[in-house]
Amino acid sequence: MYWKLKLKAILHDPPYKAVSIKEHEEKAQELFDKVLQTTFTYDELNRVIIADKLSSAQSRIIVKPQFQDQSKEKQFETESQVNYDKSEFIDIFSERKEPIQTPDEVKVQNLFNELGGLSFPSPDERAKFIFLFLWRFYPEIFPEINKHPADSRAPNHSIYDHLVQTSAIVSALPSPAFLLFTIGPVQSFISKARKTSDLWSGSYMLSYLIWESMKILVEDEELGPDVIIFPNLFGQPLIDRWLCELKFNNQTFRDLLRSRFGNESWFRKFIDNAYSEEKLTIANLPNRFLAVIPYDKNLAERCEEKFRSKLKELAQKVYDEIIKSSSQSLNLNPNLKNDIEKHLLSYFQVYWVIMPWSSNPIPKPPSKKDFQDEREYEKACEEYKMKYVFPVLEDYRALFSENDLYKTIEQIVNHPYYKPANVGSAYSLLLELTEKLLGARKSVRDFKVLEQPGEKCHLCGEFEILWFATDSSKWKTPDGKIKLDEKIKDWNNYKAKNDEIWENLSKSNKVFLKEGEKLCGVCLTKRLFSRIIKYELNLSDEIKFPSTSEMASIGEKRRLEEKLKKEFANSIFKPLKDKLERKRIFSISVPKLKGDPLYDIDGQFLMKETYRKEYFEKEYGIQFEENESEKLKEFLENLEKLRELLNDLNINPSKYYAILQMDGDNMGKWLRGEFNPKIENTIHSKVKDALIRFSEGKDKESLQKILCSKHPTSPSIHQAFSRKLSQFALEEVRKIVEDEHYGKLIYSGGDDVLAFLPIEEVLKCAYDLQKKFKEVLSPKASMSAGIVIVHHKYPLYLALEEVNNAEKKAKKHYGKNAFCLRFLSHGGEPRECGGNWELFGFIDELICKFKNEEISSRFPYDYFEIVEELYDKNNNSKIREILKSELERVFFRKVGDKNVIKKFFEEEILKWFNELDIYNFANLLLICRKIAGEVRV
Repeated sequence: MYWKLKLKAILHDPPYKAVSIKEHEEKAQELFDKVLQTTFTYDELNRVIIADKLSSAQSRIIVKPQFQDQSKEKQFETESQVNYDKSEFIDIFSERKEPIQTPDEVKVQNLFNELGGLSFPSPDERAKFIFLFLWRFYPEIFPEINKHPADSRAPNHSIYDHLVQTSAIVSALPSPAFLLFTIGPVQSFISKARKTSDLWSGSYMLSYLIWESMKILVEDEELGPDVIIFPNLFGQPLIDRWLCELKFNNQTFRDLLRSRFGNESWFRKFIDNAYSEEKLTIANLPNRFLAVIPYDKNLAERCEEKFRSKLKELAQKVYDEIIKSSSQSLNLNPNLKNDIEKHLLSYFQVYWVIMPWSSNPIPKPPSKKDFQDEREYEKACEEYKMKYVFPVLEDYRALFSENDLYKTIEQIVNHPYYKPANVGSAYSLLLELTEKLLGARKSVRDFKVLEQPGEKCHLCGEFEILWFATDSSKWKTPDGKIKLDEKIKDWNNYKAKNDEIWENLSKSNKVFLKEGEKLCGVCLTKRLFSRIIKYELNLSDEIKFPSTSEMASIGEKRRLEEKLKKEFANSIFKPLKDKLERKRIFSISVPKLKGDPLYDIDGQFLMKETYRKEYFEKEYGIQFEENESEKLKEFLENLEKLRELLNDLNINPSKYYAILQMDGDNMGKWLRGEFNPKIENTIHSKVKDALIRFSEGKDKESLQKILCSKHPTSPSIHQAFSRKLSQFALEEVRKIVEDEHYGKLIYSGGDDVLAFLPIEEVLKCAYDLQKKFKEVLSPKASMSAGIVIVHHKYPLYLALEEVNNAEKKAKKHYGKNAFCLRFLSHGGEPRECGGNWELFGFIDELICKFKNEEISSRFPYDYFEIVEELYDKNNNSKIREILKSELERVFFRKVGDKNVIKKFFEEEILKWFNELDIYNFANLLLICRKIAGEVRV
């Protein structure tokens, strides 16, 4: 019955409601009858009515004066009505007003006729299928639905959002509650990486685990995907894959759709979203979700149990991969799987809170038609408000006092257009209470003592390495400590055996272990996750990532002529490539270079210093026995030959690549509604004029305060915000990073981005991303970036720390909407500069002029020496003029045609000299010169 009721809720209004407002209930019933023939009890229909009223109150801030004269009240209601031809749609983020759009009624009727013709084994399965179909495809088939207001008087949210909110609340009645669920840690887990694939695995693991946790709600027969408020699941590749694989009487969702809609563009887009490995493997879900559920602790516990059971499954799969990769003769520790599981379960943490909307089950509000006496109706409304609305306000006031949000909500519930006010109006207060409760819960840390006496993990340094040899419990006391009375010799033998197994694993499978590398259960899971997820998602191949050396070589690969690249790949390098492939060592470049002759030859093999015997022994285990002296001699001769050829062919890649980390500014404030427009800018001008005209005295003053207050946050705002972030993450970020700038995306979690890029593309990529972020979200939105340019042999985990610190400094030091750029020289002093995005044009032009030798390459170094010698922060005003004169003298000292470069000096260099801190400016000059020296294209 739940799916029937949810279908009724999502069809309680037609998608073209604004053009048929007088008969919209009949139109909605007509659509419902086309797809499902059923009847509902009085209580069931009441649930839909309650859900509709709660949903309306959550998103529609419509108020009216407190009339004593009924004739004036009727006049106000008449004059505040908005006709369809004068309606508009207001974008809540940009405040742009547009003509409303309306789905074609005939096309909607035809679709429902088509859906009604589908065959199902039972009415419940029919209701479930059609509900999921409408939830997923309404906006795809009829994009106009996103600009069709749920209420023409408050046209700031779509009819689609209202319908989905109503269906979600129906599932949660009679006692709806928020569930806020989060997993961690995040940054420390992701950043512990030695290989580029480690970085992706850490990001995607968290995204995948949060999806598996929320899937308990999505798959529940009484809930569904609509109950997840944030992140919005519409169009998410993982949810689309789930929909495709959902079974209906042995016929898949996908096949049933294909039989009727296979040629439709929206269906092909859906299939691409569900099976595109590029989209499916973007880590874009955050580590938390917000859902509306029945007030039931069991649901949260089931989500947590699913998370932990998924960790146990991963432990089993890691163990299976170890067995596959090891020799059958090895006598592995029988407790190995349990050790991996123990590490995972003790490392990851789950926190959740449930916040009920009311202490009592929420009934249907009083209806005016049920009362003959107006005073009795008013009394019933007041009692309803006091019982189901004011307890929320009182709880909030007790915890946070009467702040601006509290006062706004209080005034709104005292001036409701729809009487009586209900708890939906307090959505933003309930949400803030939920967030505070979660913060309090996380402050009470779950602490477990896990004795880790042995050798620490070579990657994270937190846990003991895994013990493969026999059962380590015989050497330990019950609390995990090593028994001191055991013979040292036996212990050393045991340890030596364990080291031997690690060594054999690294030799047998170089893809996931380096020579001498030993890992804990958490890090080994991360290392093997790309293999595991291949089977989980049925991918065509294991996820591979370009190495840091490859990222540094992208510019050189683009520069080389096609003929030379083919000769190198098919002739010069082929003997060594064959030898490496026999060792199961594979390389991959960035997606933009797919099809390039050098695509599967790692950039390190374009670097002369790679061709050393010691390097191939350590990195690839290529060794020769004593009786193979001739083979060794031949191998060394080939290495020398390759070195000479690289030199002769002038192949010399940069040794530097870039890491870009970007993050949306003030995302917490956005979600709390601090950037929302004033209420007066989110309602129709006709309604605003009527409010002002019909209100008087203190009542008018109160209504003006409401109009001037920020619009409280609502599920519609949450859903629209999340959809925009998903659009940016899934449709824009990868395209900009990979298709336009030769990079490789690591994760794109909505407002946060991590990517590897060649040095010549990173600045333009960062600029384009923040520009697109504003276009998609709002002109008021902004992003900050940390950019690190680093040597390809610099430890990755340290480089990730640098870029994370740079991104934080961009926000704290440079004032958000800014970037911080660091250049970590292989042997020199690190350099840093930063500022707002307007600085990027100057940086780009400066790099070009250094590259084209229009400016002396010595100029930045000479000027920096002067700055270090003369600059004194305590005497800034006096010394600045001297440094300005020195800047001009050093700049023009080695310039050929001064007239050509004079305009650039006066309009750009002097401008930024005056605006930037002295050291920031001097470092900027040096960094631009270094970048110009590394650019190959």
